[in-house]
Amino acid sequence: MTTRISVRGLWAAFTLFSLVTGPVQSQVVDYVACDHTTTSCQCDPDADVCEFNLQVSYLQTFTRYRVTPEGEIDDLDGYIYTINDSGMIEPFQSDQTCDLPGCTEAATVDGKTFRPYFSFNGHIAGPTLIVTADQTIIVNVKSTLRAHGITIHWHGMFLRNTPWMDGTGYISQCPINPGTSFRYIFRAAPSGTHFYHGHIQGETADGLLGALVIRERDNDDADYFDLPDQHTIVLQDWWRQPFLSMFALQHSIFETFYPQDVSELPQVSRDRYNGSIGPDNTDLASIPFFSGLINGMGRHRDVPFATSRLASFEVQGGNRYRFRLVGAQTVYAFNFSIAGHKLTVIATDSFFIQPVEQVDYIIIHTGEKYDFVLDADQPMGNYRILAETLEIDDSGSPPYASLNNIAEAILHYTGAVTPVGPNYADANSETPTCTPANPCRAFNCPFMDFHESYNTICTRVSDLRLLNPTPADELPTSDTDDDVLQTFLNFGYEGDGIPDSINGRNFQFPPLALHTQSDSFDIDPLLCPSEPYTCGDGCKCLHMLSLPFNRVVRLVLANIGRETHPIHLHGHSFFIVATGYGEYNSTTGFLVRSTNALTCRPDENDFNTVDEEMCTTVRWRTDHKPEIIIDPFTPRKDTVIVPAGGYIVIQFLSDNPGYWLLHCHIEPHLMEGMAMVVNIAQERHSPAPTSLGTCGNFNLSVSEFNEREQFFFDSTGSTSEKLYCNCIDQTELGVAIAFGVLGFLVLVILPSAICAIACYKWRAGKKTKSFATVPLKVKE
Repeated sequence: MTTRISVRGLWAAFTLFSLVTGPVQSQVVDYVACDHTTTSCQCDPDADVCEFNLQVSYLQTFTRYRVTPEGEIDDLDGYIYTINDSGMIEPFQSDQTCDLPGCTEAATVDGKTFRPYFSFNGHIAGPTLIVTADQTIIVNVKSTLRAHGITIHWHGMFLRNTPWMDGTGYISQCPINPGTSFRYIFRAAPSGTHFYHGHIQGETADGLLGALVIRERDNDDADYFDLPDQHTIVLQDWWRQPFLSMFALQHSIFETFYPQDVSELPQVSRDRYNGSIGPDNTDLASIPFFSGLINGMGRHRDVPFATSRLASFEVQGGNRYRFRLVGAQTVYAFNFSIAGHKLTVIATDSFFIQPVEQVDYIIIHTGEKYDFVLDADQPMGNYRILAETLEIDDSGSPPYASLNNIAEAILHYTGAVTPVGPNYADANSETPTCTPANPCRAFNCPFMDFHESYNTICTRVSDLRLLNPTPADELPTSDTDDDVLQTFLNFGYEGDGIPDSINGRNFQFPPLALHTQSDSFDIDPLLCPSEPYTCGDGCKCLHMLSLPFNRVVRLVLANIGRETHPIHLHGHSFFIVATGYGEYNSTTGFLVRSTNALTCRPDENDFNTVDEEMCTTVRWRTDHKPEIIIDPFTPRKDTVIVPAGGYIVIQFLSDNPGYWLLHCHIEPHLMEGMAMVVNIAQERHSPAPTSLGTCGNFNLSVSEFNEREQFFFDSTGSTSEKLYCNCIDQTELGVAIAFGVLGFLVLVILPSAICAIACYKWRAGKKTKSFATVPLKVKE
């Protein structure tokens, strides 16, 4: 017998072996304790390999679950708990209890919603995983779900030569099916603040998320305490029912979200929900805000402080602390602040920036991460941490009143009264006083400026500068602009065009995982048309941008529309080289029209040829191309807000081969199709391990079905196939033939034989008689 070993298989085995072991030497592995009792899981910085276990379950809020001796959460053994007037957890029924640590803690979320959620190790949000730069990370994900496939995306990781560990469903891998497990292995790079989350449809919104912190190895001279197990803040917006239900409701003809029972048909007399707007009168969301969570805890507006549970972050007066802020929301951007404290922003999306001091508000959209330093220089006490949406009531004049849709937590000074429900309301809730003489500072504004009446100065992402220069081999520069590969992508539309697509192309995920099966499947029929000025009526297809290896790539991220979009590119960071905004009304502060630097017309002077509504092909207007500025200190990110009516120009090197998803990080926008695949250096893709598995469509012909239907094992255990017929099987056929032969013998052969014998005897008798009548002659 000859054994055949493919080059692909050998390369995949070598890649995995090298990733786990590195050079042939002794490896120190830290099997990190990470279960339902730990909200953070920290690896020994001296270890070579850090191994974590994450169990994914579908649980019910306000419920504790029994944990088996093997450490698994038993989702069939739950006990309901509530929050009493002292802010303490107590059983809903006194005789139905589940004591810690033999049970999970009940997820009280916003103190109101009793609904299912996804959990990592029983937590919402999942545990903060803490490692050190360049360690090898192993995460064993075990799904105990009874339905729903999942994948886990490692947001911000580069994953060089291992793009099939990106955790993007139907791009890097097939879903992890219920009852199965999947081992993720990747290098801890780059260092900084990241997070992990589900990446099929809607799981992040329902709790499948957690922070991932990669500590720097050369940051010992920092003048602050860096305690990621204590000072990592994860923001969420939270919904009254599972997000797929909200998504379906959003796309029903009613489009109403009034607080009727979730199973109750809305009253016809009620108006449609028309969404909310921000300070610049641009659209914020088509799903109304319900609640906000910080580290899985919060308070719905209907819930009193006494019967709520909020996250608390402890500091010692007189010290400085590094906080890590993760935007894991689904829809809304948050305006983040801490009462009585100014913040110093020091990093964005894992890259240190020249510090921006005296910040009152950090505006953070879904997918973004910011690090800030807090000086604990206020009197000992408790201070309110607030994350507020940008929604306004536009019925008056600027500055517009907020809708007060918030997430909240507590900053607790050591020695102050322990924060619990009844005293949450006593926390210092001082908000900044913004005056012309002493204006406030907002960091990461998604528009040009606040209206002057707000007395707030904007620091935009384009204003940032890196703290450390980018190495020359990582900087995407070229000698001439002709060497740059430039592509225009429009994420927004004026009018009533098909929403949530890129260049009019609604992204459709392929039926298989590109990284594991593209060699065995022809994806060309699935691809979107590449010709300009097509898809004016919208296209549903596999949108893909293919790029050669190691070239300077420039993407013009345009937004010819009225809603901001946080755009994330998997497997990469990019440089912000130009930014543009639309035109604003000086009286109201509202956006009037999109930027005049871009045009959607094939001929900008031909007003009879229009592609304005869908803007499927955008380009620079003559003499309006912005100056492209890139140097070693140009800001670098992996997720950026593209302003409504404006654009962001990014550059990066196509030096990380693989299929990488580029998409809006607002969950319903991604689900509707605002995404595309960036295919870098197809010929250089690292082959995926063959054990990653396959998925895809299933087709069966009638003839093959008929053939398989007749398949059986005979009495000896050998396989055989029947002749296809609508009759008896082979055994019955043998019996029938035997009876047929017997019948033929009895009914045909036997009568014929009898008849033949009778005839023979008759003829023989007649011949004898005739001889007797003839006289014999006797010879004398």
